[in-house]
Amino acid sequence: MNQGPNASIGTQRLFVWLAIAGALLFAFAWIALMRFFPPPPADLPADQVAALYSAHNVRFRIGVILALIAGGFLVPLSIVISVQMARLERGIPIWAILQGLTGAIGSAFIWLPAVAWAVAAFTPERAPELTAIFHEFAWLMFITPLSLFPMQLLGIIYIAFTKEEPDNVSAFPRWLGYLTAWQLVQSFGGPMAVLFKTGIFSWNGLLPFWLPLSLFGAWYAAICWTLLRALRCQRAAD
Repeated sequence: MNQGPNASIGTQRLFVWLAIAGALLFAFAWIALMRFFPPPPADLPADQVAALYSAHNVRFRIGVILALIAGGFLVPLSIVISVQMARLERGIPIWAILQGLTGAIGSAFIWLPAVAWAVAAFTPERAPELTAIFHEFAWLMFITPLSLFPMQLLGIIYIAFTKEEPDNVSAFPRWLGYLTAWQLVQSFGGPMAVLFKTGIFSWNGLLPFWLPLSLFGAWYAAICWTLLRALRCQRAAD
């Protein structure tokens, strides 16, 4: 039975916490079990790449399993963002639809690299050159995709700067709009990793990896906090 606005708010809060838990589980698997932080150099020889997957192979594959379980963490968050955006749009919520679709599809570029890492680790005795192919495919897929994430951010930026509700209760305060805009700009460093194997433009370099990842962590924490705050205010109002 439909229990009204409070039921929807409770579900949205659950989705935000699922997104937080999924992100933390993915980070644990990626950092502690797969040991991919910091990323291996892009110019690593094939035999050393193969060693990444053959050493502690079982631990690595357990990490991949957890990453695959948690890799869709952007989906519940994108749903809640879209619902909150739709509240603030007039007429058909075009920006909310764009954000929801790009967020859901873009999550594939988080868990699909984990599938390629799983293939690389599945048969550690194969020729190192073949393992290196899956390794490069996974890392380039993880670092370089560009178009979906900026489109997801555009709608959030638009709502943050055009909404009519006060910043202190909104899911999209103006400061979040500035943070999101900076995240959008930083995301353009990712594709540079296709051209370079060393230096600040390589996949383990400053512009494709360190700056976007640091900013994404700050943005993710910020928008989860503003969503939970807004949902708490909406529940109190109802």
